[in-house]
Amino acid sequence: PLSVEKLCPVLSFYVVRDWHEACDRCKQILRYGGMGHTMSIHSQNDQVILEFGLKKPAFRILVNTPTTLGSIGLTTGLDPALTLGCGGYGGNITSDNISPRHLLNIKRLAYELVPAARALGRGAGPAAASDAPGRQAPPKTGISADALTRQIDQFLGARGYDGGAAARAVSAPPVLAAVARPADGPGPAASPTPPAAAPLTFVCEDDVRRAIQAGQKLVVAERAIVTPAARDLADAHHVLSVAGWSG
Repeated sequence: PLSVEKLCPVLSFYVVRDWHEACDRCKQILRYGGMGHTMSIHSQNDQVILEFGLKKPAFRILVNTPTTLGSIGLTTGLDPALTLGCGGYGGNITSDNISPRHLLNIKRLAYELVPAARALGRGAGPAAASDAPGRQAPPKTGISADALTRQIDQFLGARGYDGGAAARAVSAPPVLAAVARPADGPGPAASPTPPAAAPLTFVCEDDVRRAIQAGQKLVVAERAIVTPAARDLADAHHVLSVAGWSG
């Protein structure tokens, strides 16, 4: 009984042989006391941290920080909240820290971009697959599924999740391939790189529209407020970037 949540100054602890056994014991405790909420790990071993993060039935895995304070966002980048969803593990509709975004009812006006026959794979030829008159499908953006898979494999392999050196040696194509190079022969000197702008703390829909028109990205702080309409538009055009994210 002392392994469940205790709202009192009582600490229970278990002694195990190694981190593998600790991993199993944590899963037992979470299943007994309530899955989906929060778990904390204190370690300097990235492989162990990744194992805990991927395999525990909890949606907030806190690393080297007090569990109570980290889960509500005081010492972490999580949304500040005192209501924490437990997702599917706990029978909740969301696993997020509940914020004002979850309390908004948003109405959307959605035009057809792809005819139903094309979306269902029916019909052939340009005539059958033509879009509605006067409306063009948005250009495809992002990277291919194969390139994304290689990036994920490299990310996990570099952190030792596969336990071998092969994945760490995977060479994925760089996401940013354009590199400034000096022109051959004499020419004007290259302009100095302008200083980076401070990350934004608030973004509205107009900010996103201007960034799209200018072909720029918006760099936001980790706890920036982004309106729901702005986030939907930014996600569709991939214009938001969080400052300080190290991957």
